[in-house]
Amino acid sequence: MGNIMFLTHRMSLGFGVAVLVHELSKGLLAVGHNVCIGTLHSDYEIPGIQTYIINPDPEQIRGIAQSQQIDVIIAQTSPFFEVLPALAPHFKCWAWENGDPSPEFFEADKEERKHIIVNKQMNVYPYVNGIITISRFLSYDIEYLDSEVIHIACDHTADLGKKTTSEINLFSKEPLKIGTLMRLGEGEALYKGNKLFLELCDGLKADGVNAEFYVMGRGSSGDAKMFEDKGIKVLRNASDEKRAKYLRELDIFISPSQWEGFNLPIVEAMKSGTMGMVFDVGAHPEVCPFLYSSISEMAAAIKRYSENKSLLLEHSEKCYNFVGRRFSWRKTVMQLLEVLSKNGAFSNSEKGYVPLPQNTETIIINKQKSNLKKGLESLKNDGILKTWRKARNVMFR
Repeated sequence: MGNIMFLTHRMSLGFGVAVLVHELSKGLLAVGHNVCIGTLHSDYEIPGIQTYIINPDPEQIRGIAQSQQIDVIIAQTSPFFEVLPALAPHFKCWAWENGDPSPEFFEADKEERKHIIVNKQMNVYPYVNGIITISRFLSYDIEYLDSEVIHIACDHTADLGKKTTSEINLFSKEPLKIGTLMRLGEGEALYKGNKLFLELCDGLKADGVNAEFYVMGRGSSGDAKMFEDKGIKVLRNASDEKRAKYLRELDIFISPSQWEGFNLPIVEAMKSGTMGMVFDVGAHPEVCPFLYSSISEMAAAIKRYSENKSLLLEHSEKCYNFVGRRFSWRKTVMQLLEVLSKNGAFSNSEKGYVPLPQNTETIIINKQKSNLKKGLESLKNDGILKTWRKARNVMFR
């Protein structure tokens, strides 16, 4: 059994990476491993797991890790990715990538975000034991196709089973309940598609679709005003219990996001038994069976559901089965342990990883060779269409 340390920016409610670290830590603890967490911010505790409030300081992290006899350090976010090379001579170090949305979605700090991405590619990835991504898309997006892909999961969401005909009344004239989850402020609004959701709602109203519209998310009353002015009911800062109830009671869950490395909210909604709809971007082909190329295409599908509730019930069941077969935290934990074990993470051999010095040109050439090899393997195994689908969002982001 091994000792594992996770490093992440925050352990706070409402953040997908916090859910990931929480579930990984519980799962590893359940199968006999020791786990601790280092983070800049935390507003809750996980029973049986020590959480340290730390800075991205290699010496501070090294001291804690040595006191806990850590075998493996796994960074989940910046600014902890950036300290891994300094820790690598002393511990097995892995970068678990949850992805960076394209900097083009963030005008205010676009250049800083570009710098962070390039810095990881040049000064972090080549100097760690390995890289894990949460989707095949993300391996292409970060331009490291030999990274290990481990999907995250959704069975922290209560399994209430498939929806019944009493929940989706096939002959009822009641309006469809259509909703989404998003942080309400301006920070992520462009890539999360806040305005696209408003546009979709406006279009459905104009087309006479009988529907009620909802948004749940964290934010202020000022953040909510944009939605409320459009007649959309806003549920702010809800508890986990209210969130679970909301996801189940919706008829259709919309994720209007324009970029996702996985998309935890859509799989949580489908695990709740609710029909899920997404745009055909990012990792969405890996996590949702119903993909749309435009707002008008999505609106046309919703109109069909309003006229044919039997079809809505059928597709809700398909969503529930889709995520149930694919995503479980036990599977995620077992895949992580398999990846770590096959790379000697818990062996008694040399503790750390001291890479040979490489200049920038060598790093780029090695990365290109690896990407070419993976691209050819994808063509052989998946064919031209699927390989193109994986690569297109990287080429045109």
